[in-house]
Amino acid sequence: MRGASEVLRELGLAIEPLMERLQIPRAALGDEELRISLPAYSQLLELASEATGCPDLGLQIAEHQDIGILGPLAIAAQNASTMGEAMKVMSGFLHTHSSGIRLSLHPEYPLPDQISLRLTLITPSWQSRRQLMDLCLADLHHFTAFLAQSPLPLLGVTLPHAPLASAERYAEFFGHAVEFGHPHAELILPSGFLDRSLSGAVAALHRLSLEYLAMAFEGGGKTVGEQVEEILRRALSSTRGRREVVARLLHLHPRTLQRRLEAEGLSFSDIVDTVRRDQTRRWLTESDVPLAHVAEIVGLADQAVLCRNCARWFGRSPAAIRARGLPAKSD
Repeated sequence: MRGASEVLRELGLAIEPLMERLQIPRAALGDEELRISLPAYSQLLELASEATGCPDLGLQIAEHQDIGILGPLAIAAQNASTMGEAMKVMSGFLHTHSSGIRLSLHPEYPLPDQISLRLTLITPSWQSRRQLMDLCLADLHHFTAFLAQSPLPLLGVTLPHAPLASAERYAEFFGHAVEFGHPHAELILPSGFLDRSLSGAVAALHRLSLEYLAMAFEGGGKTVGEQVEEILRRALSSTRGRREVVARLLHLHPRTLQRRLEAEGLSFSDIVDTVRRDQTRRWLTESDVPLAHVAEIVGLADQAVLCRNCARWFGRSPAAIRARGLPAKSD
């Protein structure tokens, strides 16, 4: 729902009465983790479009959204090695974001050397979902262009309904003429587009976010504290021990993560410090990796920061630990 309230406010319509009418919790306006009914949201968009006389409401809301709304799915996609891998991640795990939205890839469609990115909405067949479909396809366009870090080489854009706004408005948004009344909502691209490499990808974050997406779908009995510790032990250098990164991997707002840890009698900073201390001990006593590299591995800014932390944890410098080992009862 990100951006919906702001757009409607600009159009002179309060969203809260519509939410109450459709039994969408008001908390959804501030809590992006809260799951709501997709059919109810679709109905809200239709009613709001009619009440405001705004035919391009879905497109306007999409302009307020970015790939960050996908939480850990966004991290997995952003850290894929290629566009093809990113699209496979999106299609394979979009259900973790919404059980009512599907993305599928169709190679050699509608022609050889082309690929279709197809969106499907699972909502009641009797219910109008035109605004929701516009919003979702617009988001897919935004997210894919963001991953590619360039305008999309679109060969076609199709929607299953008649145009709501002018054809020019759709062309302005997508940067390509849109064909209406087709069987599917699709972005059609050259198949070679999937071979593009993504810059800045971090393999550890990609792997870790996929693991947590699978865990979120399959469930799991670990406490939040155990999940945080596992992420940090596996990817301390990639996450740099940053709460916002770990929270995104767990599909939580950083403040929500902190509250849940506090409910378990834990704090994020304490977990980071414990994991960092344990890993520093291991790298100093079980390897000859250069100290500057050790600092990087455990997510510290530089060797000087490593030295200060070793003095606090162990009462010795990293070089002294390498030379003489740890003092007794360093725990």
